[in-house]
Formats: sequence, C-alpha cells, structure tokens
Amino acid sequence: MKKILTFVLILVLACLFLDKIGASDMHMQFNGDDFDGPLEWLFGLVFASGGLLIALIALVCAAMVVGVVVAGVGMFMVAGVVLGGGVLVLVLLACSAPVLLPLLVIAAVIWLLSSRSRKQARAHRAGL
Repeated sequence: MKKILTFVLILVLACLFLDKIGASDMHMQFNGDDFDGPLEWLFGLVFASGGLLIALIALVCAAMVVGVVVAGVGMFMVAGVVLGGGVLVLVLLACSAPVLLPLLVIAAVIWLLSSRSRKQARAHRAGL
C-alpha cells in the first residue's frame, strides 16, 4: 500500500509540474505581488503540492479515526448480538412454555419418582 500511495503521489505531483511548466498564460499573485516567469510555476507547484500534502494527512487521520470508531462500534455490536442472543433464547423459552407444559408435567413426574426411589435406596443402605 505504501508503494502504491508513493507512486500515486509522485504521479500527481508530476502532472501538476508538467501543467505548470506548460502553462504560459498564467500569473500568480502572492501578497499583492504578481509573479511571472520561472517563479510562477515554482510557487504554483510548491503551493499545490503543499495543499495535496495537507489533504493527504487529513485523509490519513480521518481514515484512522473512522477505523477506530468502526472497530469500537463493531465490538458493541458483537456484544449486543451475544447478549441479545441469550435474551432471545429466554424469550423463546418463555413463549414456548405453554406449549411445553405437558412435557414439563411428565418430566416432573419422572423426576419425582426417580428421586423417591433414590431416597428409598439411601434409606435402605443406611439401615443395613
């Protein structure tokens, strides 16, 4: 990525340089003074590349800020999906409880009978 960015920056500066050299009908004003001739394209090139450099720095800073913000929002979204998934399971279980009530009654009866037989087995062992 660094090589591509460097190449693109050099290409843009070269295009600006060639544009400034070939432009003979332009003149530049700096602090009220008119610049003509060789200083014109030199000042134009310096100021244009300075503006591009400032824009490049601003874009890199904006990209870093956006990356940090998106990463933070992504972490909150993953946490929300995890917590929301747990809540969703509880909501689905609560909604399906009336449907599962007959199965729950049967499971409770089986659990009661098995715990009763375990208590009797423990009492029988304790008595021996």
